[in-house]
Amino acid sequence: MSNPARTAISLLNQLGWSEPSDMTMEDIAWASGLVVRYSEMDGSQGRILMSIDEGIITINSTISYQPKINYILAHEIGHAQLHRDLSLFSDNEKTLSEWYAHGPQEKEANIFAAELLMPADLFTRKVKRKKLDLPLIEEVAMYFGASKTAAFLRYRELGDFPVMIIFIEGGIIKWKSPSEDFPYKWLLPETKLPPFTVAGDYFYRKVEEKRPVKVNAIEWFPEDYTCLRNPEARLWEQCFPSTTNSIVTCLWTA
Repeated sequence: MSNPARTAISLLNQLGWSEPSDMTMEDIAWASGLVVRYSEMDGSQGRILMSIDEGIITINSTISYQPKINYILAHEIGHAQLHRDLSLFSDNEKTLSEWYAHGPQEKEANIFAAELLMPADLFTRKVKRKKLDLPLIEEVAMYFGASKTAAFLRYRELGDFPVMIIFIEGGIIKWKSPSEDFPYKWLLPETKLPPFTVAGDYFYRKVEEKRPVKVNAIEWFPEDYTCLRNPEARLWEQCFPSTTNSIVTCLWTA
């Protein structure tokens, strides 16, 4: 089985890439022998049609957010590098998100995309021994041309603090993504956003905190056994809007 992260780094090394300003993600696609096109597509964010020798990536032309385009391109380049024996991949919001990915090819393409867009060694140097907060995430997201959500998720893998990223849509928890060392795990999807949290303040009361705030862990994890054994435990929390109806919040150990 191929190693997606290693394959991504090998590609960057072959291209002489050392930092994001060297090449755009579209430049990397073209340098990899892939034609990039933009066209309206129903129900699809990106698509790649490929043979052994060539490939065409199509990006949904209705997408205007460049960090999202960058991630789609990185994902489709991953299919080209890892799955040349298969001819067509059509990717929507779910297959492009590692928390929703189904099937080994989609997970491999997402691992590849994360490494191509935000190489682990460089990302680690950018965040090491720095205070975790939204300005740090915004800084590294801008540097790599990634979304804040993608940067938080990369921090989950590579940062110094145990973290959990939570996505809330319409006041309902849709997914969570904790680092392996985050102490609490019991948080069910499709449950209501707890009101006495930073995300709760934002959603229910339209109060936006510009800095991380300490919250009682029990507010987020009232049924988690580890939390119940230490009900006075506190966590840092910071959230930001993702779309007009969704919030991303990040929790990390205080």
